[in-house]
Amino acid sequence: MRKINSKFITTFVSESGSFLQNKDYFGFVELDKFAIYVIADGIDNDADLESAKVAVSSIISNFSEAPSMRKGLLKKLLNKANKELITQSKNLRLKASITIVVTNYVKVRYAFVGNTRFCLYREGFLKYKSQDQSLTQQLVDKERVQLDKIADHEERNNLYCYLGQDQKITPYISKKIKLKNGDIITLFTKGIWENIDSSEIRDSLVEASESQEVTDNVEDMLLSKQPKELENYTLAVIFIDKIYQNPKLRQKIKKTILTLIPIILILAVISCVFYLRHKKRTEQTNEMNYCIKNANNYIKDENFIRANEEYKSALGLAKNLKLKNKRNDIDKHFKLTEIIINADKYLQDLKYEEALDEYLLAKEKGYYADNLGKDYIDERLSETNQHILVLDLLKQADKKMELEDKQGAKQDYISARNLASKIFFKEAKQEAQDKLDKINEDQAKKEEEEAKKSEEEEKLSKEKFDEQLNAIEISKKGDVSYSIGSYYDSKMYYMMAQEIYKKIEMYDFSDELEKKILLTDKKIQESTTKKAKADTYIKDANNKFDEGSLNEAKILYLFARDIYEEAKLDDDVKKVDEKIKVIDALINKKSPQNL
Repeated sequence: MRKINSKFITTFVSESGSFLQNKDYFGFVELDKFAIYVIADGIDNDADLESAKVAVSSIISNFSEAPSMRKGLLKKLLNKANKELITQSKNLRLKASITIVVTNYVKVRYAFVGNTRFCLYREGFLKYKSQDQSLTQQLVDKERVQLDKIADHEERNNLYCYLGQDQKITPYISKKIKLKNGDIITLFTKGIWENIDSSEIRDSLVEASESQEVTDNVEDMLLSKQPKELENYTLAVIFIDKIYQNPKLRQKIKKTILTLIPIILILAVISCVFYLRHKKRTEQTNEMNYCIKNANNYIKDENFIRANEEYKSALGLAKNLKLKNKRNDIDKHFKLTEIIINADKYLQDLKYEEALDEYLLAKEKGYYADNLGKDYIDERLSETNQHILVLDLLKQADKKMELEDKQGAKQDYISARNLASKIFFKEAKQEAQDKLDKINEDQAKKEEEEAKKSEEEEKLSKEKFDEQLNAIEISKKGDVSYSIGSYYDSKMYYMMAQEIYKKIEMYDFSDELEKKILLTDKKIQESTTKKAKADTYIKDANNKFDEGSLNEAKILYLFARDIYEEAKLDDDVKKVDEKIKVIDALINKKSPQNL
């Protein structure tokens, strides 16, 4: 009943202008509840197919099947028209600019692709106007071309969107516009707007009392300008004398109110619930942020136990509020404080290796938790490393003590003690000092023992020196005896001196005397052999002497004497000399002179 109870008057004019073929097309359908008005401008050169007619027919046909004012439907209609043009293209690609106007006799909505135009006039003024999808329009939007120069600009027909293109089209679809009695809608192609502007059309509307007058006046104005080359031109004018008035509007409003009251009450209850929930959520959010703020302040004060408690509370609130990202951030901070607390406990319990591992883990996790407590962690890491270094120095010193490297151990104990004193490591400092005292005590005892030993050695050395002098004197006596052939005396002296050298542990001198003793033994052996030979001569000489062979006896005595003399047996030499004197005397007595 909407169409019958409303009054929409439509007139149009469409001519070929200076061309033989009219590529423009206008069509409309007014149904009971909806009406559609479509104007198109064919922008191809195909002489067989009319692209504008194909597009308008496709849109009106598809609209009639399921009329509506939805944006989705208008977009769907344009896409189908675009596909239809592509499908029917044979010799040349079919292309068209198009504008659609849809109304339910109360409101209107328009959509367009290209540079066909829509205008809505109200009370003698232009109220709504479409914009071209052309390069010229873009330049106007950037204020590089004046608005009144569009009709003459060389890029006015350079379109970036039109029906018949391969890529996806991007139509402009307006919002719904509420109509009023007396509104006038105009649709026109470039043959009109290139020669007549919107103000001239408005003047034609003001002077006319019906739509046919408008089309006639505009056409006369166009032809009177006698342009050199007049494009195909189409103008459609829709007079809206009366929009549809719903007779059941009051009942509908009443019914709507009665329907809305429980809805409003429900919404009020829901709003109240949501408000209370929102209020509670806001309070919990504020409490969570307050806990986080407190935790951060506690971290600045290096009170990680309290910070951990605050983060735990904030984490619980974040879980209740289902703030996933916030919960993850708080959880990182919460876990970081737990690691630091564990590390501090290990450090307090003197478990330095475990503390070091925890502080290193805290440093790693802190990178992902806004570096909270970084300075504190670095200080504790340094402190823990120094404690471990002190303990390592003590272990190293103990090992050197086992290897009897007391000097090296002492240096390590001193280093450990000094470092422990610097970091207030009392236990290690005391341990290092005790071990240093033990080393110093042992060293003092050793020095005392060495001093005593040195004194004793000095005393022994003096005694040894005296013994050495005595041995030298005795050894010299042996040398003298050896030089005069007193080999038995020499051996005796040598053996006495050798015993003294052995006693004072001068074994090199003892070995030298051993050589002399062996040499003396050899001399004694040689002397004994010679004496035995000389004794044999003496025995034979005595026998000759007894036989009266004095000359033979003398010769044998002389042989014996030479041997005794060679063997340095002076006593025996003297005895032989006496016997030779006796023989010499006896021989002289028997000589002829004496006779």
